[in-house]
Formats: sequence, C-alpha cells, structure tokens
Amino acid sequence: MKKVFYLLIALHLTLITVVIFHGMDRWVNGSWLEKPLAFLCSLNYSVWQYGFFSPDVGKSTELQIKVYQENGDSIQYSTLEGFRFFVATEETNNRFYGFKVHTSSDTLFQDLCARSVAVRMLNLQPDAWRVSYATQSIRYPGLVGFRQDSAIMVTPLYQTEFALR
Repeated sequence: MKKVFYLLIALHLTLITVVIFHGMDRWVNGSWLEKPLAFLCSLNYSVWQYGFFSPDVGKSTELQIKVYQENGDSIQYSTLEGFRFFVATEETNNRFYGFKVHTSSDTLFQDLCARSVAVRMLNLQPDAWRVSYATQSIRYPGLVGFRQDSAIMVTPLYQTEFALR
C-alpha cells in the first residue's frame, strides 16, 4: 500500500511540473479537454495554468453593465468595482471569476449571460427601459510598465444592448 501511495504522489508532482512548464498546453487549449477543465477549475478554485506561472497573469475579464431609467438617469455597474451587487456570497464571486475567465471568448455563453443579466436588472429596477452589457479584456502592464506609467490595455470582447421600447 505504501508503494501505491508513493506512486500516486510521484504522478501528481509530475503532472504539476508538466503543467507549470506548459508541457500540456497544446493538448488542452482548443481541444475537448479545455471546457471540462475550466468547469472543474471554477468548482475547486484552482487555475489550470497554476496562477503565477500562467500566461494570463496581469489579465482579467470584466463586465460593464449600464441600466437606463425612464427619467433619463443611468446606473453603471462594473466588476472592476466588485460584483457584490449581483452575487450573494464571496464563494459565488469566486465562481463568477472562473466563469468570466473561461468563457470570455465563447459568444454563445456571453449571449446567454447578457440576456440573464438584462432580465435580472430589469426585474430589480422596474423603472429601467434599456440595459447595455459589455465584456472587456483588461491587460495590466508589467512591472517595468508600471514604473513608466504605461496605460492599461482594454480590449472589447462582447457588447450588446436590450431595450423595452
């Protein structure tokens, strides 16, 4: 039994080493493994690419939601300022982060999410008549860029708008 346990530990550490050095990226990225692994990572809070060693360090995907009201006012929500307006607990916030990262390029998921957000916002604010929804990729500069006051790069990924009239 001791040998089986040591073998499992060795296999686990070997897998971690291969992933850290991106030895499996070409098999995972774009293959059928990508979505199941993304789902698993969002459930257990892990990152398939192991956080700091990930090519996405310094990058995030954020939502901007703007709700227009009958009187001409508008309310802007942004995940850059937290997402407490939409989720009930910190656990839900963490799961939402995993959702944002892994589905930002899938327009079908984005469309489903946008429709859900629009319905939720219109239900929460009965005076609202229009909701705009945008997903954007944000790339923060590296350490040298921060020292030189480099700009944060914002790239729109998905944008849509829903109106009642």
